[in-house]
Amino acid sequence: MVACASGRLTGFSTGSIGWWSAVLPYAIPFFTPAVADALRRHEHDPRPLAELALAENASPRDLFKAAQSKQLDVMTSDADLINAIFDQSIGFNRVVVYLQLEGGDVEQDDAVDRLFKRYKRLTPGRLYTVTGSRVKIRQLPGKK
Repeated sequence: MVACASGRLTGFSTGSIGWWSAVLPYAIPFFTPAVADALRRHEHDPRPLAELALAENASPRDLFKAAQSKQLDVMTSDADLINAIFDQSIGFNRVVVYLQLEGGDVEQDDAVDRLFKRYKRLTPGRLYTVTGSRVKIRQLPGKK
């Protein structure tokens, strides 16, 4: 899944590929190092988003296309990125995790733990929205 240990977007894989960690040029809240630690606790491997080799002005479609080609899932706290998936009908058959939280280190860490406690295996083609009190699931748009 593409995730961020010290930045805005994080990546990780629900398979054996690994999690990604880095910053995109989007104005989104930062993930704390606790997110990467929580992913490792659940046997995922955070990696730098730089490995996707995205341009600085990469669009959400570019991000999801690159993540798809590397067989990576996406974790973000950016509502605009999540909205783009549905507004632009971006087909993505991996997992997207949206951390819709307000707190810092402890809350993000707990949210990741809560996600994997409730869902041992994340289903491809789904958006998992993790809030302060629950986890919601929604189907992602299919490929066009």
